[in-house]
Amino acid sequence: MCGRFTLAGNLDQIATRFAAKTSEDGLWDWQPRYNIAPATVIPVVAFNGAKARTIVPMRWGLHPAWRKEPPEGRPLFNARVETAAEKPSFRTPYKRRRALIPTTGWYEWERVEMPSADGRGTKEVKHPHFIFEDSDNIGEEIFAFAGLWERWHVDEGIELLSCTILTTAAQGRVKNLHHRMPVRLPESRWDAWLDWDEKPDFTLRAMRGGTDLGHYEVDRAVGNARNEGAHLIQPISAAV
Repeated sequence: MCGRFTLAGNLDQIATRFAAKTSEDGLWDWQPRYNIAPATVIPVVAFNGAKARTIVPMRWGLHPAWRKEPPEGRPLFNARVETAAEKPSFRTPYKRRRALIPTTGWYEWERVEMPSADGRGTKEVKHPHFIFEDSDNIGEEIFAFAGLWERWHVDEGIELLSCTILTTAAQGRVKNLHHRMPVRLPESRWDAWLDWDEKPDFTLRAMRGGTDLGHYEVDRAVGNARNEGAHLIQPISAAV
């Protein structure tokens, strides 16, 4: 599961990292964010009609094209990679509209049993951890989640673009935090993932495991989506 993530780069840095052009001609911008929650409009990398990487603003939380009503309730911010090809909400995007979601890390909450205040039992406490790809610049290096995107017609000439992050079974050190983690692909397979003429199942065989991931505990302030800032990714204990 990935329900909160970070993207520390600005729009120019993201475009450079993905060798992509922006699609909004300066009408939309992005500045570093350290507590991105579902329903946020985020930068997404997808192919345009000429199969060139393009950065497009999309709502995080996929809204199926066949829905008649506008978005409401809990957004579809994650999709299980094992079932995305069959689920009605995801099967068409899985075939035709695949995306890369730029990121610099994500959060997961570790469930820990602690003694209760009255000393008569235990209670479950959730400790947030920041998860990152190993590098010399923790929380600053831009990488990508594999995702799907969709378009929903709001009105004549107006569309809502939305996306979801694919997840898979957790591997490596992060599986102690949660049983799911985002799908990541090697950079050499990014274009194959975006290309609607390529078979997604074949590309996913190259998905990355968890050996390159690290994590450490951070302050519980990240649990409130209104809190923002680089201080949220600072460790409060030694790295795990």
